[in-house]
Amino acid sequence: MTHTRDDVVAAVHASFPNRDAATILGVLDLYGTESHERERERVQLAIVALSEGSEDNLLYFVQVAKTDYRDVLSWQAGGPLSEPEGRRLQQAALRVLEQWGKK
Repeated sequence: MTHTRDDVVAAVHASFPNRDAATILGVLDLYGTESHERERERVQLAIVALSEGSEDNLLYFVQVAKTDYRDVLSWQAGGPLSEPEGRRLQQAALRVLEQWGKK
């Protein structure tokens, strides 16, 4: 499915109803300025969804996307983890770090 700027604007209005849309769009537009920052509208929609109406989250996810846009696409597609699943993954990561000699 192809996403448009109108889709992004509509998502901003829906997720940030009491905020200045131009300001939110300005932050979102930090993503997509470099040649390696692909799928601009799709990634921006994922950022809006992950932000859950928080400007702090919005900026965080824009920064993540600028590093690797696939992260926000993956997180948005996967949905939130349950608490037990989050704990399980965290424990698995800690075991790997211990095997590598990191604490």
